[in-house]
Amino acid sequence: MSRRKLRGLIKRLRGAYYKLRINTGGYSNLYDRAFYLQQYPDIAAASIGPDEHFYRFGRSEGRIGRLPELKFIGTPEADFDSTRETVLVVSHEASRTGAPILSLNLVRVLGQRYNVVALLLGGGPLVEAFRDAGAVVLGPYELRHNPIMAGLVMNQLLDRCQIKFALVNSIESRVVLPSLAQRFVPRISLLHEFAAYTRPRHAFREALFWSSDSVFSARLTLQSALDEYPDLGEGVAHILPQGRCLLPEQAVKGSGERQEKLLKALRPASASSDTFLIVGVGFVQLRKGVDLFIECASRVIRAHPERNIRFAWIGRGYDPDHDVSYSVYLADQIKRAGLESHIVFLDETPEIDVVYQQADVLLLTSRLDPLPNVAIDALSEGLPVVCFENTTGIADILAEEGLQESCVAGYLDSCDMASKLLRLANDRDLYQEVVARSRTIAAKRFDMADYVAKLEQLAISISAKARQESEDVAIITSSKLVRQDFFCLPHFRNQPEDQAILGYVRAWACGMGQRKPFPGFHPGIYQELNGLDPSGPDPLADYLRKGKPEGPWITQVIASETPAPQLLPGARVALHLHVYYPKLLGEMLKRLKHNLLLPDLFVSVPNDQVKAKVAQELGSYPGKVIELVTVPNRGRDIGPLLTAFGPALSESYDFVGHLHTKMSADVKDRSMGETWYHFLLENLLGGKAGAMADRIIAHMQTDPTIGLVFPDDPNAVGWSANRPFAEDLAARLHIAALPEHILFPVGTMFWARSEALRPILELDLQWQDYPEEPLPYDGSMLHALERLFPLSIADKAMRCAVTNISGMTR
Repeated sequence: MSRRKLRGLIKRLRGAYYKLRINTGGYSNLYDRAFYLQQYPDIAAASIGPDEHFYRFGRSEGRIGRLPELKFIGTPEADFDSTRETVLVVSHEASRTGAPILSLNLVRVLGQRYNVVALLLGGGPLVEAFRDAGAVVLGPYELRHNPIMAGLVMNQLLDRCQIKFALVNSIESRVVLPSLAQRFVPRISLLHEFAAYTRPRHAFREALFWSSDSVFSARLTLQSALDEYPDLGEGVAHILPQGRCLLPEQAVKGSGERQEKLLKALRPASASSDTFLIVGVGFVQLRKGVDLFIECASRVIRAHPERNIRFAWIGRGYDPDHDVSYSVYLADQIKRAGLESHIVFLDETPEIDVVYQQADVLLLTSRLDPLPNVAIDALSEGLPVVCFENTTGIADILAEEGLQESCVAGYLDSCDMASKLLRLANDRDLYQEVVARSRTIAAKRFDMADYVAKLEQLAISISAKARQESEDVAIITSSKLVRQDFFCLPHFRNQPEDQAILGYVRAWACGMGQRKPFPGFHPGIYQELNGLDPSGPDPLADYLRKGKPEGPWITQVIASETPAPQLLPGARVALHLHVYYPKLLGEMLKRLKHNLLLPDLFVSVPNDQVKAKVAQELGSYPGKVIELVTVPNRGRDIGPLLTAFGPALSESYDFVGHLHTKMSADVKDRSMGETWYHFLLENLLGGKAGAMADRIIAHMQTDPTIGLVFPDDPNAVGWSANRPFAEDLAARLHIAALPEHILFPVGTMFWARSEALRPILELDLQWQDYPEEPLPYDGSMLHALERLFPLSIADKAMRCAVTNISGMTR
């Protein structure tokens, strides 16, 4: 038997053996060979058989062995009205907590007009309640941390049901969004969390990126998202406080005995009839500000000891015998403040309506609490809510409705909060006025039917956007113009083309992570100069529909693989190197050797110690080192170029290069900074791409209109926090108006015609004009200057060109 036949026999025997192990080991219901091969192309291409791989490795790696079955309670075919459209509500679980209860109420109201599928991504006691509310329930599944499984379930659902729109409730439900986006289903994320405190950090980015639209329950939560993602596009996020949620019937039924016990705890027999009861509600944790609740109680009791005022906190988590991280300190705080007879902690209760009826004020001491249902319920019952400003959306609503003076204390100002409580306790007319206005506010601002109607209107309005997105992806895909090696981040290069293009389109739709589709085209400039609405068609798709018109959005590309002009002798070329990190100089000099060009070097360093190291390394350079100088640690690499060497470079040379030893210390991912640095050097000096410096100067020699050449960065970087600095400099550079979208040397490395640098040099910047270190990652005069180099040459009848190395991106 030949070796080839023997290997084939062994492979078949191994396959048979592991197939037997799967069948006899109880795994056959988890594995389908054809599905496994289709789902994982890497296994299909591997030498190991799929049966063996699944048995030995796939299960422990979390790989899916077969298409999951849809777990319905009810079925679309049997339960849906064929005359109605179908909508999807996604809840991260079915617990008796805020977001699931909101999901349940969405189902209840939407079910009056639509067929509703309720997808539950986790279990809980409310599963049957979703069914009772009229939904066909899918799940519960444990999908939140399994995007592959989520995609398989969603695709089966979408094959079976035509979904008009989807409401994806809470950041914890985001796993379904990519699948909905791939099928162009209009989808709204309802976001109640703070982006700054949500982990993993990429969670909010994923939700905002894949949502057609996002609805935040309060200004504070939207602002938190904008602080984290300032590029989030206008018009893709809204503030809409939710309506009052009704609890499922079984959750509100209580026993008379339990109610009686609760009443005695809230208002014991020893309490006088005029006792003013102030309650706090929620899990006992730092975010809820239970320590501030106690502090406020202490101030109230000390200020008015003769007034009968009682405090009660209702919620799980107070356990000073075991919880040494928070509860034990709360207990100590109560003892030291002498509040043992004035404050009580009670466990959570289904009879929360009894609490509202017995209480006089709900005290919301949370440090952060977007729009708590308990406050909405309290206001609806006519119970005044006292809270801190800038901690909750309730504070904004109370202020807008004229109750700031009575109910909204300064940020975490317990003294101010205590004074407001005492006014309510002692001024009966004021109290009754606040009670009446609280009911009015709740009826006006927290109507669930109105809330759902607004969500429905928003969903219908984005349906056209979803159709447009589908058409845009189709025309871009068919054009074959986009370069996946360019616009995709390196770790996404191998994803399927349709998914990559959808991601590209989504970036321009939501404003986050915008990339250019191929070298030499800037979608943002096209969008701006053609007056396209950012919420309208994708700019590249529009460009394709209109026949690829010429304009400033197209920039000449000096590519590594295309023919280049002959480098002419006699060019006066200088290269400025700012060497802050001397260990990186060697790579620059090595890359220079790929070129015939030997530019005169002007080198700046931050101190004499670095100067000595650099001088030694420069000894091997075959060209001329004109100057090696120590410069102040001001202006980073731009200061030395303009202030130390500017006049000499502009007067004595035709062409000037500017490079620096970039390590991007401000970038958290060191590998990302290194990739960026190599990207810049490869584009401007060469290496694997050959003699890029020769190529660039040769193009500039033969075309006098090229004033500035720099790498075409695939990221569509804008002004960000630098615009105020740029506007001041632009006035001095006689730039009339700054465009919204710009093309500039990201990283501040380039080759320039010396004449092109003259406007910037004429600013005559001195060392004291540059900001002192340390500088922020973004938002400074230097970052503004970086962006102004191309704009400063616009009136000189010169233009920019960009370089591109095939297969290289960042």
